[in-house]
Amino acid sequence: MEQTSIPGVDREVFERVWRRVMPEDRGDCPFTLAEQNEQEPDTLPILAVPAAPQVVMLGQADEEPDVSCLGPASAAYGVALQGYIDDELADWRRYQALARRTPGGGGRMLAAVAADERRHAKKLSTAYFLISGVRYWPEVRAAQPAVPLHAALRERFWEEQRGAASYQAAAAETTDPCLKELFSELAGEEEAHVWTIRSVLEQL
Repeated sequence: MEQTSIPGVDREVFERVWRRVMPEDRGDCPFTLAEQNEQEPDTLPILAVPAAPQVVMLGQADEEPDVSCLGPASAAYGVALQGYIDDELADWRRYQALARRTPGGGGRMLAAVAADERRHAKKLSTAYFLISGVRYWPEVRAAQPAVPLHAALRERFWEEQRGAASYQAAAAETTDPCLKELFSELAGEEEAHVWTIRSVLEQL
């Protein structure tokens, strides 16, 4: 330990003051009087200060954590997730437009499907963020249907079946257990939409 002395201070005066403050050496005192070098009579007795404890920082790993659920290892599914998010947001707008054109309870049913599609996009976007650290949420303009209502619902009836099949295939292909669960959940909800659209058509 490096020790420092202060020249020009009377040792006897210092020791007398020190003993008055600290009459005996105590184990809980951070300072102790060290022996003075006889060749340096005009220096202050050296105070021995204990070294500061070493601080060990935790959690400073240089490598990405090896996780199987929505971790960096699932980055290969990033492009597919972006495509699914785009599709779900577009469907959200389409169903909003169709709900406004559909009278009675059918319109409310389609509005509920629209809310489902937006919720799907949020779940997919969250998975994308956990994998990549980037929030993907593109702006989507309101859809402007140019076909009669019955024809538009017939098209959505087919598209919901295609969407369910796509999610089922993605669930079977992925090795990420969380993506597998998410894709399977979305496939089931898209299948439910198929029957909702059929019910709406039956009411028109």
